[in-house]
Amino acid sequence: MKTITSTIGAVVFAMGLTLSAPQAQQAASPDVGFDIPTPEQVQRARDNRRSQALGERVARRVMASFEAYEAGDMQTALNELEQIPTRGATDYDRAYVARFKGTLLAGLEDDPTGIPRAIRELETAVAPDVLSFSDQSNALQLLGNLYLIEENFEGAITMFRRYLQFVGEWNPDVLIRMASAHMELKQYDRVIPFAERAILNQPEPNRNPYVLMIAAYYESGQVPQAISVLERGVQVLPAEKGWWVQLGMFYMLNENYDNALSTMRIAYDAGYFTRENDYRALYQLLNNSGVPFHAAELMRRHLDNGNVTKTAQNFSMAARSYHTAREFRRAAEMYREAIGVAESESDIRDYYRRIGEALLLAERYREAAPAFQEAINRVPQGEDAGRLYMSLAEAYFYSNQYRQAYQAAQSATRFSSTRRNASSWAEYIKSTAERRGSSI
Repeated sequence: MKTITSTIGAVVFAMGLTLSAPQAQQAASPDVGFDIPTPEQVQRARDNRRSQALGERVARRVMASFEAYEAGDMQTALNELEQIPTRGATDYDRAYVARFKGTLLAGLEDDPTGIPRAIRELETAVAPDVLSFSDQSNALQLLGNLYLIEENFEGAITMFRRYLQFVGEWNPDVLIRMASAHMELKQYDRVIPFAERAILNQPEPNRNPYVLMIAAYYESGQVPQAISVLERGVQVLPAEKGWWVQLGMFYMLNENYDNALSTMRIAYDAGYFTRENDYRALYQLLNNSGVPFHAAELMRRHLDNGNVTKTAQNFSMAARSYHTAREFRRAAEMYREAIGVAESESDIRDYYRRIGEALLLAERYREAAPAFQEAINRVPQGEDAGRLYMSLAEAYFYSNQYRQAYQAAQSATRFSSTRRNASSWAEYIKSTAERRGSSI
């Protein structure tokens, strides 16, 4: 198996990719449709934010709730919050309690009403915008996440936008979630800028924005753009094994067969194939690129080791490639394997015919004759078997079995499609046998 380094070198050589930073990132500042405040503006907003404290009675209940939560008693924690009197409470008291209650409800695992209730509480908490900077930002982000869970994608996008504009930072995780929400809404053109913005702001490369862009471009029928993203992705995250295969498949889809073959061979050599279709795709590319022997060897190897299912079709594919490569005996072997797993009688008959033809070309005439005879035996009553009898006559003739050759040619005269040629062939066989001192 090749190392990642050698794999990268090979793909750069094969496809002319460059590892330059400009290609790894798009132009700066993708337009997501809104701006965020500067760090200075955020700091001023934080400095101007009113500092508030809970009322005494509310604070006691909140402390009791927190202690129950710390002890793992979620229900008692919620009950304590439920008993907090609203009469005389300030906006801050109500917002703080709603945020705490929403956070607890969001963590309930076995209660299907937990998340909808949490959403209602958090909506109440963020509405007056009186919480501390940290509590307000956390509540906005959590509310956006809960909208996503509840598949309220438009609500999630709105809430995440509020969060970003509140904290004044391009949080890459939040940007990815916004791109994902647009993806769910099939707003493919909106996926791209959010994913690109996430890439520009992530401290370490992450696969998710690339995956979203690839899917968005593919779903909107923009295969060349999807290829461009994959080319960037495999350079930034070369250990993403599936991307190499996906890139090869996209090249095929875009009819760029040279790059498809180069990429798929790299993925194969690196051990990145995981599905039967990967091997079949590489087989097809090799076959179409004028190297049928390598295609056949690939298919045979992975039929033998179980990566490719042992079906008649797959054995037949290998056989046809061997035949094209003029490896006729190997082609015959693969057709015999196909017969062993074939279910259709017509397929079996066809495979025997192909075995006979391959062995004729290999000049294995005595071996070809039984194959043609097996094919003839499987021809339904009343169907034309003339061409099979002609092939059988040829196999017998070149193996110097003139009597059997003559009989086969005579049998071919019974069919209109071969009657004239079969009669001439029979006379030629007879005269040749007499010349050579054999009796018909």
